Amino acid sequence: MTTAKGTIKHNNWVEKAYHEANGQKSTTVSTDCVLDGDIDAKAPNSFLMQYTDPANVHYAGYLLVDGRLDGKSGGFIIYEVGTWQNGVATSQWQIVKDSGTGGLKGISGTGKYAAEHDKTVRYELEYELA
Repeated sequence: MTTAKGTIKHNNWVEKAYHEANGQKSTTVSTDCVLDGDIDAKAPNSFLMQYTDPANVHYAGYLLVDGRLDGKSGGFIIYEVGTWQNGVATSQWQIVKDSGTGGLKGISGTGKYAAEHDKTVRYELEYELA
């Protein structure tokens, strides 16, 4: 496995509530991510978010990565699941099987990040290219 490291910027964050009851809220989010570092890519993504209260959120979604990694151009999809608790977002990534395209066809792996609100998001992705 090879480790890719870098930063993520979440641009154009749009969040819309679709259900609110008993102090809880369900929302959808769309954002345009930019990955820098070992991954040089754009990654539009969408999340479903569940607020159990204003300080605790569970979320899941997909990043549609399109750019360069390991000197190769192509794309792949990351499934992301995480939480926002005590002011820190913690995410786990899984590259979706058979989602690699172009020079990244056959990519597999897992990753993660942890980030405070309005802070730089630093990712790590352990991956293999077939």
